[in-house]
Amino acid sequence: MRRTLLRLLPVLAPGLAHAQDHPTVWLRVRNNSQEVFEHVWQGLPRTRSHVDLGPLRPGQTSRWHAVPATLAHYRKTRIQLAQRQLTDVTDTSFPQGRATLEPGRYTFAYTLEGDALRLTVIPEAETTAPDRSHQKQ
Repeated sequence: MRRTLLRLLPVLAPGLAHAQDHPTVWLRVRNNSQEVFEHVWQGLPRTRSHVDLGPLRPGQTSRWHAVPATLAHYRKTRIQLAQRQLTDVTDTSFPQGRATLEPGRYTFAYTLEGDALRLTVIPEAETTAPDRSHQKQ
């Protein structure tokens, strides 16, 4: 039975199996604006690393989620506001001016400046287990 479950893991939970086989980036999104983010999505839909993070009130932080440590899986974030939807495609906001993120944990903190999203990438300390709760900060 155990062997059968292990063989079925890539089919039943492709994101989990993929994250275990390859370097992983753990991400969460923080709403640092004064507006409600009615819905937040992050990732690359065609590769099953697209994550629906739901709504975030001002000051609220999403749950942690894992994606492969490849730029295509975390470079796009879509945020639905009351009257519009904004998409951030990031290629240059990473710590120390790097082109990609090193495996680890990061918070993507978004503010609004006029009609544009402004991203700050915050490296987080490693922990043994991801915090799966929504946090208000």
